Amino acid sequence: MKTKSTETSANPISGKMYALILTIIILIVGTFFYFAAFNNPAINIKSESSMSAEESQKQIISRDNSILKNNPEIKSSEENTKNYDSLYNHILQENRIFTKRDANGSIELFYYYTGEEPIDIDLKEGGLKNYEIHTIGEQKYYPLILGSEEAETMRNEGLFDNIGDPIKNFYGKNVVVVGVIKKSDSVFDMIHITPLNSGDLN
Repeated sequence: MKTKSTETSANPISGKMYALILTIIILIVGTFFYFAAFNNPAINIKSESSMSAEESQKQIISRDNSILKNNPEIKSSEENTKNYDSLYNHILQENRIFTKRDANGSIELFYYYTGEEPIDIDLKEGGLKNYEIHTIGEQKYYPLILGSEEAETMRNEGLFDNIGDPIKNFYGKNVVVVGVIKKSDSVFDMIHITPLNSGDLN
């Protein structure tokens, strides 16, 4: 009986020792593999690859900026946008925009501009210097600037052909087309700019 009890008391102690030794071995092996993986060339290649991608992206951005600065057409486009923003800001500040219905019931967009305050309008045809009341055959003709799409529509309808052409009875007034705004793919392509307010037009 003594021998049996001695063996049972020794077994738990040796089990704990085995567990402790096994834990230490696992920690040592895990540490070894951690550092081995950290210094793995594949990982270094990956980080070098990501750094290379970042550098490539910076080079692309730098190249694009260089193109923007050196390309006159793109620069001109940027300047055009600034001009349209100026017109847009002017419209917001002055709150002189209004609509009218034409003979077919379509809604047309107008902007009342007296011509006295400075404003940037990027024109494809004509000039702001002619934005004044004209006298033709002893009758007053008010200046009219058109958006690109509106000008195309009115030309197709035979209302005018060239800058300087008069239009009689345009919403009850006589007007002369003095300018066409450059195409901007915005609401300005449909606008009519005139020194006549909503009450002046039928």
